[in-house]
Amino acid sequence: MAPRNSATAREIAALRKTLRTLRKPGGCPWDREQDLDDMISYLIEESYELLQAEKAKDSSAIEEELGDVFFILIFIHELMLERRSTPLSKIVSRVHRKIINRHPHVFGSTKAANSGESLAEWERIKRSEKRKRATSRVLEGVPDKLPPLRRAMAVQRKAAGVGFDWPDHGGILDKLQEEIGELKREIRRGKRARIKDEIGDILFTVVNLARRLKVDPESVLEGTTAKFITRFGEVERQAKHNGRDLSSMSLEEMEKLWQESKRKK
Repeated sequence: MAPRNSATAREIAALRKTLRTLRKPGGCPWDREQDLDDMISYLIEESYELLQAEKAKDSSAIEEELGDVFFILIFIHELMLERRSTPLSKIVSRVHRKIINRHPHVFGSTKAANSGESLAEWERIKRSEKRKRATSRVLEGVPDKLPPLRRAMAVQRKAAGVGFDWPDHGGILDKLQEEIGELKREIRRGKRARIKDEIGDILFTVVNLARRLKVDPESVLEGTTAKFITRFGEVERQAKHNGRDLSSMSLEEMEKLWQESKRKK
């Protein structure tokens, strides 16, 4: 029986051959039009589809979406090869060395008692590597194009990596209450710009709380939104069953149906 890695290499080579056929003159017009920007955008979309499959706990869908992500990664590398010769082995070797270098508490002599210390070590080494470049600011490199919740999380993680963090989640909860109080004051004053600022502060603080409690804010918000959709759909079904339209119902009547929908889950 041939080694598994040989089978993997053959499949990757076959995938590349197919992709090159699509890209060459006479191939697929759509595939020939794609550039790096296009494919990186698709990579983001497919990554979210992979995340959705994971949340559905659908093993078959996870495998399919992972395959889509892998195909796009190969597509991106092919586009790079069309510009310059950069073998995939070199890219893999480079990231492998980086991973080893950033885990001295595993492959070296330093120690990390918990994930917080591990993250701090990672950020310290990353900044050390970047000092060789023009700048090495702590928050540089956080992509502007990240979705807002993920960008806030990334910024907070980097700041925490240099020790700029709350000792525990209790301080963040206190800060959240403080920010809510400030929002209430601005609502009373009726200053639209200040209200927006305070809501932004509250959202940022909630993301920070989620990070400190090791919860992905985007993931749990997605889950809560899906739960709301399910429950609201039940409210609509019950209203229709009773011969009512939501627009003709009072808030109290809808709230009663809402509570009933909660009890069903």
